[in-house]
Amino acid sequence: MNNSKFFLRGLTTFLIIFLMSGFVFSQELLTDDEPQQDTTQTNCIPKNLVTKWDSLAKKPLNQDIRLIFNFGYEYYKNQDYKEAKPYLWNVFLHDSSKYAKASVRRLADIYFIQGNVDSTLIICYRGLKLFPNMLRLHYYAGTLQNRLGKFRCAIPHFEKLVERDSTNIDYLKTLAFLYFKNDDERAVKIQEKVVELDPKNVEENDRLAQFVAHFYGEGADLEYRFNTWKKQPKNLELAFKAAKVAVRSGKYKRALEPLDTIISTKPTKAALLLRAEAYENLNEYAKAIADYKHALKLKPNDPDVMLKIADNYRSMNKFSAAKTWVYKALKAKPGYGLAYITMGSIYETAVPYCQSKMKRKETSYEDKLVYEKAYFEYKKAAKDPAFRSMAKKKQEIIKPFIPTKEDRFMHKNDKIKSPCYQWINR
Repeated sequence: MNNSKFFLRGLTTFLIIFLMSGFVFSQELLTDDEPQQDTTQTNCIPKNLVTKWDSLAKKPLNQDIRLIFNFGYEYYKNQDYKEAKPYLWNVFLHDSSKYAKASVRRLADIYFIQGNVDSTLIICYRGLKLFPNMLRLHYYAGTLQNRLGKFRCAIPHFEKLVERDSTNIDYLKTLAFLYFKNDDERAVKIQEKVVELDPKNVEENDRLAQFVAHFYGEGADLEYRFNTWKKQPKNLELAFKAAKVAVRSGKYKRALEPLDTIISTKPTKAALLLRAEAYENLNEYAKAIADYKHALKLKPNDPDVMLKIADNYRSMNKFSAAKTWVYKALKAKPGYGLAYITMGSIYETAVPYCQSKMKRKETSYEDKLVYEKAYFEYKKAAKDPAFRSMAKKKQEIIKPFIPTKEDRFMHKNDKIKSPCYQWINR
């Protein structure tokens, strides 16, 4: 008896690993096309549950039912499934006691292990008619229905499994995801149980947050993310997730606390870039620049980070510093279209700023020359295929503001010379 229990425990473990590894049970399951979902439980059960073994029911048994089962079980135990099947079917067809129950379970094991989807479903549904609470049959039927894309058919089986074993995390995870696919908000409640059982599992915490956001709207997961992090304040991954959702939701100030925690403990480029983004949106450009420079120390010569620094200097109207960082980016990545676009935007921003400083109410010829410099930067950017479309659109927008032939005729020798624009010629 002890050997039998050990074998069955081992079989159960094997089957769970077998399933989770993504084993494909039949060629039908290899397709990416998900079958049309049946909406009624009746459609879940195969229309024809008859098998070739049913003819055995008409033949009388010449031996004790227990002895027949023992023969079948020995073959089953030794993995001689071909020889085991007739004995086990004979018991199932002639008995309704514990031997029939034991036989149907072994038959389901055999068909499931062999990857015979149709036969597994047939024996499961026939068995469940007699023994509606057999967990193994619910597990096989639910698993295969889910694999076949019939997730609604799988739900009742996993509901039964969870009803009987509410602490089995694998059952709970599967049921939560089935509810989610069925657009049933009970997915949140079940996934909460998963997280309660495994609170440090970041992946499951993420899934719960995704479910919350799906059913209750974007940003609804923000409180959940922060509450989860507060329960494990030293978990930097949870801190980053909370900050990321906060930034995505436009809660930039709130994002700073978890990001400060990460950066003060173990600064990462991702955390620094995210905090810099939050500072940018809070118009705290100097702090954003400091974080970008810190990120550069972790990964030098990153042209995109250099251009972020340039853009923040532009926002501060520190155009000379912005220009310097564009040149650094081009040195790190010659011909980079985004660098030229950034330089063009620096010129564009400089015009209204200088007009305001000089109290100039109309666009002067000098201003047009600065706009022309932006135009030529966009022209350079258009040579980079990755930014060609963006650059050409910017050229079209700014073209009406550059000097015309008439302008040039009227201002033949005029150049950019105002003090506000001195940085351009340096």
